[in-house]
Amino acid sequence: MENLLLEWLSIDGLLLFAIGVLAAIIGVMFGAAGFVLLPALLLVGIPIHATVAVNKFATGVSSLSTVLVLAVKKKVQLKQMLPLMFVAGLGGISGAFCATRLSEQTMNIVTCIVLITMFLVVLKSNKTGLVSEQQDTEQPTTLLAPFFIAIYDGGFGPGSALLNITYFLKKKFSYLKAAEMTRFVMFASCMSAFLFYFFYGIVDWGIAIPVTVGSIVGSHIGLKIASYLKGKWIQLLLPIISLLLIVQVIADLLF
Repeated sequence: MENLLLEWLSIDGLLLFAIGVLAAIIGVMFGAAGFVLLPALLLVGIPIHATVAVNKFATGVSSLSTVLVLAVKKKVQLKQMLPLMFVAGLGGISGAFCATRLSEQTMNIVTCIVLITMFLVVLKSNKTGLVSEQQDTEQPTTLLAPFFIAIYDGGFGPGSALLNITYFLKKKFSYLKAAEMTRFVMFASCMSAFLFYFFYGIVDWGIAIPVTVGSIVGSHIGLKIASYLKGKWIQLLLPIISLLLIVQVIADLLF
């Protein structure tokens, strides 16, 4: 325990904390925490499956911290989210199970296909007004899309929050409401996937704790900033973030 404490308080621990803060801010606002977190952890030599496990723990705990705030303030109805959280939990475990049986290259290929599909959906939706400045009539949500997004999230997950945000936007929720609902779904999928990785024995607490503490701080900052974002900004930034994620994954495949 003493060695872990020294590791958390070291320069490397502070760097991991800062990475967690930045990743969570980007994750809450644009659904792309993996754009910062995954390559940063891979660059310091952490194996892909251990990196995914840390990412799931950090995102899950930071999502829980914002979920509790949103539930207490009644900004999101828990009754509405419970079915979505249940299927997301099942999807997260399923994705983690699949990931432990796939190679890193296969995981990157699957991620690339998903992100390219998402990029095309965002571009097409922008032409018809995916993000509106005014509140539209919210459409009923289904369980199928969140389940498959959660499978992807549990297995690897770059852009999974963006997939959830895009899904809720297509159901005519406001951008802020979509971001808030995504935190509930991400909590369920990430924590269920993390539990699988934990019992599988690939969690490094020396990395997971500073990243997670940073993610908690960053998630609250991100929600504060998200409330000030205008629809036209989101409509411009969502495809850019999607494209950057695709470039990152293709770079991992090639190099």
